Amino acid sequence: MTHTRRRFLHRLGLTAAALTVSRLTPAQAAAATPSKKWPTGMSLDVTFTVATKASGRVKRPYVAVWIEDEAGNTVRNLTVWVQQSRMNPRWLSELRRWSRGNADLLTTVSSATRNPGTYAVAWDGKTDRGALATQGTYHVCVEAAREHGPYSLVREKITVGTAAFKKTLSADNDIEAASVALSKA
Repeated sequence: MTHTRRRFLHRLGLTAAALTVSRLTPAQAAAATPSKKWPTGMSLDVTFTVATKASGRVKRPYVAVWIEDEAGNTVRNLTVWVQQSRMNPRWLSELRRWSRGNADLLTTVSSATRNPGTYAVAWDGKTDRGALATQGTYHVCVEAAREHGPYSLVREKITVGTAAFKKTLSADNDIEAASVALSKA
């Protein structure tokens, strides 16, 4: 009797799996297949310019640069520039999008604020946990906020495959220019 019950359950499981696969659209079936790993030897370079014409009481900006997946979850924090002082918590929340999901990482990923200018950071394809990311669609995020100045967020979609590319991102207030390039590391 055990053999018959086991056999019945096995067939039932196979039938359920076949029905599930037959109902998938081609796009869903492609999404269900294992993803390709990050292209070997490639890195994504993010270059951005923080406003150079700030004057008056405007302080150096807090800046965060990170990568999100399609669902808006943080994949990798590339850099965060915040003032490491007792006043920090008051102004950290001005990095609205970054601090929503990553504020608890502050002590491990932050460095000092920097003067206005052009900077570059690179993503080697690894997640914050050290695993290799997959090829696919991501959002590059560059956020800047100042104590007595404007708020800026550049968030644009990119698709990482095996081919190198360059893309100019939009500008927003204090982020005067931004671009990404996938190329050999």
